[in-house]
Amino acid sequence: MESTPPTLRTLAAQLGVSHATVSMALRNHPLISADTRERVQAHARKMNYRGNILVSALLTQVRRQRVNATGEVIAMLIEGSGLEHAPVVASVWDATRRRARQMGLKLELFPLGHRGRDAASVGRVLFNRGIRGLIIAPMRLDIVPLEIDWSLHAVVAVGYSFQQQEMNRVAHAHFSGLLTCYRELRAAGWNRIGCVLRHDEDERTRHYWQAAALCAPRVHGGAAIPPLLLDEALSEAEFDKWFKRYKPGAVIGNQPDYVLDWLRRRGLQVPADRGYASLDLAPDAKVPGMSQSWERVFAVALNQLAGELSRNEFGLPSEPSTTVVEGVWTARNTRA
Repeated sequence: MESTPPTLRTLAAQLGVSHATVSMALRNHPLISADTRERVQAHARKMNYRGNILVSALLTQVRRQRVNATGEVIAMLIEGSGLEHAPVVASVWDATRRRARQMGLKLELFPLGHRGRDAASVGRVLFNRGIRGLIIAPMRLDIVPLEIDWSLHAVVAVGYSFQQQEMNRVAHAHFSGLLTCYRELRAAGWNRIGCVLRHDEDERTRHYWQAAALCAPRVHGGAAIPPLLLDEALSEAEFDKWFKRYKPGAVIGNQPDYVLDWLRRRGLQVPADRGYASLDLAPDAKVPGMSQSWERVFAVALNQLAGELSRNEFGLPSEPSTTVVEGVWTARNTRA
C-alpha cells in the first residue's frame, strides 16, 4: 500500500525548523539562506513531498476574491527614472496593476535609471524586500549590464529589447503583424509595397519585421521591393533614393510615422495617392495598421510570471520560451 506523502508540518518537524521556513524554502524565498533552502529541498525530495495543486488553486481563488493590494509584490523594471521614459508601460500601467490586484498581487514600478545605471541598487532593494517576481519592460538596446542576481527571481521579459540574458518572453507577433499589413494593402489594390524601418527597430524585433517584409511578396504576391533600413538620423535623402528607384505604391512604416511627412512633402496624400499602414498604431492615428495589443501582452506576461512563481521556477531557464500575442488590424480610410 502506498504511504501517505508528508505535509509541510511533517517536514518541519523532521528538520527541526518552522512550518513557515519550510514553505519559504520550497519557494526559493531569498530571505531563507541558500544552505537552508538546499537542505529543506533535498529532504523534501527524499521524502517524496509534492505540493498539492488543488490547494494552490484554492489559494489562488481566495486571493482573487480578496481584491486588495496586500499580496506578493511583483516588480516592473523599466529603463529611465519613471513612466515618462517608458511610454509603452505608461499606456498600460493602470490596466496591468488592476489585473495584478485581481490575481492577489501588487505590481510596483522599479526604475533602473538612465541606461540601467541604478540596477545594482535596485537589485539590493529587490533582495532586501524579498521580491521574487520580475517583469522586464521594453527598454533601449544600449543599457549597461544589469547587476541583478537572476537566480533569486522568476523573470519574464516583454519584447526582445532586453538582450543581455536569454529568458522567457512575451512579445507582439511581429512577423504575422507585418504580413497582415501587407495582405491588407494588397487587398486594397496596391501591387508595389515597400517597408521602411530603422535599424534599431529591426534589432528590437529580432529582425522579424525585416524577414516578413522579404517574405510577404512570396506569400501574398506583388512586386518584391527590398525593405529600407535607416539609421537613427532618419535620412530623408536615403528614403528619396529608395523611393525613386523602387516607386512603391504603398509603404509600411512604424510610428511616429515619419514616412507620412516625407510623402506629404512630395505632394502625395494617403490614401488617395499612396497606401500606408503602420506596424504599431497609435490610439489617435488616422491611418490603418496594427495595434500591438500592449495591454494583452502585459496581461499574458503577468499570467506567465504568476505561473512561474506557483511552480517555484526561479533563475534563468536552460530552454527559454517565447509567447507571441497577435495584434489587431484596424482599417481606416481617412486621409493622413
